[in-house]
Amino acid sequence: MTALTVFTLGSCLPAPSACAQNPEKQHSANVSLQDQTALTLQNLMNRYKTANRSDWRDLHAWQRFVTVSTLSDYEILSRSTRFHDSALRALQNRQGLDGNDDDLWVAQADLDMARLTHNPTQIRDARNIFDTIASKYWDGHCGGGVWWDHARTYKNAITNELFLSTATRLYRFTHEQAYRDWALKSWSWFRHSGMIAPDNLINDGLDNQCRNNGGPAYSYNQGVILDGLLEISPLTEDGAPQQTASRIALAAIRAFTPSPGTFQEPGGPMNTDARIFRGIFVRALGHVAASKVDNTTRTSITDWLSQQARSAWNSRKPDALISDTWSNHPFHASAQGQITAASLFMATALSQGTETP
Repeated sequence: MTALTVFTLGSCLPAPSACAQNPEKQHSANVSLQDQTALTLQNLMNRYKTANRSDWRDLHAWQRFVTVSTLSDYEILSRSTRFHDSALRALQNRQGLDGNDDDLWVAQADLDMARLTHNPTQIRDARNIFDTIASKYWDGHCGGGVWWDHARTYKNAITNELFLSTATRLYRFTHEQAYRDWALKSWSWFRHSGMIAPDNLINDGLDNQCRNNGGPAYSYNQGVILDGLLEISPLTEDGAPQQTASRIALAAIRAFTPSPGTFQEPGGPMNTDARIFRGIFVRALGHVAASKVDNTTRTSITDWLSQQARSAWNSRKPDALISDTWSNHPFHASAQGQITAASLFMATALSQGTETP
């Protein structure tokens, strides 16, 4: 069962308790992951929502669509529509987008919301985005792959991972062979591109000679490829995508955890972009744990997510204000902190099997 199938089946967390409706009760010693998620997202709305109600303060444009996907996850897993209208308004806000990766984040959010709305307009928008990038920005430089930017200066991991994932998801939505072909072509290129390093981590991209540029192995690069691998696994016959996903997941957990309960994002102090990376990573880890992965990998992921979730929740300030470091050392409040923590709590619940069909 792929991650996409897990969500399509409509799995859910336990019904929200009174704690989620009453923030004053959040300091109870026994707060469910469902309540933690609800309180964290409500703080995002209360503290960071913009006046036009179609964005959140201090986010870069592409992060708006990561937020839409996070809100759609909450609706699917909780069966609560409390954030539905906010997600739809944000999905329609296309201000500030720049580059093929930004557009592919929009396509991902389109498809995530389409799981709920079954709106053909959202599927059509995702198709238009993908088809434009495939026709204009995939070429023979470095043997294939799409360019990160419209100026064609860089082929990197995140854009090609999103391209792979979007192709596979469009095939599942439309059953059109062209998207299946693009997914398989994209995976074949990516696995031989050199961006998967010997330590099983995905680096940032390729240099001018089409070699691994040694850039940081950002956590979101690991997360997006994990989802892409789970989604494409049923389309292949060799089992390589699922096996590769397990290796990347375990390698990333080791790399990002200098000590138990901590998380260190590569690349030095986090900027605005990097503050949301870990949320994308843990979302995918939850999907891996819920897939047909071996028991050793599943246990390792579940234990790691549980420990991270405890650390993040225990470091919170009043009203479920959570640091984007998931720690008090240092504590840095941001919209990204609320978004990543919500993804962490949902991923932990998914990995533990605490959702009920």
